Amino acid sequence: MKPWSLRWKLVMWAAFFAFSASIVCVWATWILLRHQEVQALDRRLATDAQELFRDIENFQGVNKRREVTERFVPLALRDRLVEVRGRDGEILYLSPNLNTPVLKDGIDAFHTREIAGRPVRVGVFRDNELTLHVGADLKDIEQLGWEIARSQVIVIPAVLLLIAAGSWLLGSIALTPIEQIRRAAEHITAERLDERIPSQGPGDEIGRLINVLNATFERLQGSFEQAARFSADASHQLKTPIAVLRAGIDEILAKDGISPEQRDRIAELLQQTRRLTSVAENLLLLSRADTGRLALRATNFDLRKVVEGSLEDARVLAEKSNLEIEGRLPDTLPMTGDRDMISLALQNLVENAVKYNRPGGKILLSAERFRDGVQICVGNSGQGIPAERAPHIFKRFYRARGDEQIPGHGLGLSIARELARAHGGELTLTESREDWTQFCLQLGKPLPTPTVSSS
Repeated sequence: MKPWSLRWKLVMWAAFFAFSASIVCVWATWILLRHQEVQALDRRLATDAQELFRDIENFQGVNKRREVTERFVPLALRDRLVEVRGRDGEILYLSPNLNTPVLKDGIDAFHTREIAGRPVRVGVFRDNELTLHVGADLKDIEQLGWEIARSQVIVIPAVLLLIAAGSWLLGSIALTPIEQIRRAAEHITAERLDERIPSQGPGDEIGRLINVLNATFERLQGSFEQAARFSADASHQLKTPIAVLRAGIDEILAKDGISPEQRDRIAELLQQTRRLTSVAENLLLLSRADTGRLALRATNFDLRKVVEGSLEDARVLAEKSNLEIEGRLPDTLPMTGDRDMISLALQNLVENAVKYNRPGGKILLSAERFRDGVQICVGNSGQGIPAERAPHIFKRFYRARGDEQIPGHGLGLSIARELARAHGGELTLTESREDWTQFCLQLGKPLPTPTVSSS
């Protein structure tokens, strides 16, 4: 799943916090408003109760303990639940909307309880021998809460939309400098380490970040150039003493009077000098590729002939292991590039296919036009590359199978990939299973016509 951009994350988090704040605000407002409305209702009930007591007190000749009729009930209490009790708790008056006396529950303070499935605010008032229980339905107050909630259903989405739009705008303004830094940093590669991120605007956080990044690139360029220069110088300096050493070993090997054991030992030393020469040349080539100084001598040639040469090399190398060599090639593969470099890349792939194959196995070398270029695939029937090691196989000096008994330095795939990239292509591991491993070398555009040079 594609990860969300920072701008979208900013919008979503802002909307989430705004929505949460709106819900908390509405809830707190409703709690406070309901509390105030209930307190106002309590005050009205107390006022109405005092009015009822005054009417009874002022009515001359009435026995308070025995006769309380509806005419003493104020208009404000006519739609309330009313119970009037005497000294001994007997019912003196029961409002018409009460079938049974249900208001008395032993609680004298204002309180809310449920009567007939509805929330009712109940108050108890006393005056001499009379006790008045009044209950007020809270449906009007509850209805007010629902009206507030319904209004927020319309208001909150509009607020969220406004906040999301504002967050998107602010995110765009805030992230534009970072996006510019990203684009500038993408152009700083191993071949262009001298480029820097342009510093614009005041010395704010973004400006200080640019300064830190440029200073980091400055140190990185120095370290990279120093390492590349050391690698190139060391490889170049090693070539002369190795050549002298190999010439001396050749002279010793050519002398008479050397025992067979000594001759075998000297031949082994000669082989090791050849390996040293190969390592030095490979390091020099990689150093030039790293610094963008890999010179290609491009010519027009038939790539099929180069692949056929690699097939012949594979047959020679595979004799001891009794490997089956198969080639699947088109009639012609016109190509523009450095013939020697492409041949070196193929040589590394073929040598790996032979080294890491099983006795009596198979090597398949195929070539075909690939989109705007040419693709050459080298497969072998050896053991597959472990999945956890596959991402690291193109690193220098990395051995995918870790078999120290097999000669090599872990540079072949790195060199082949650098040479492929120098030709506008790529080297990839296209298949790796238990009994088959395949690498495909993609090279740049072929010639538009099958013109083959004599080179």
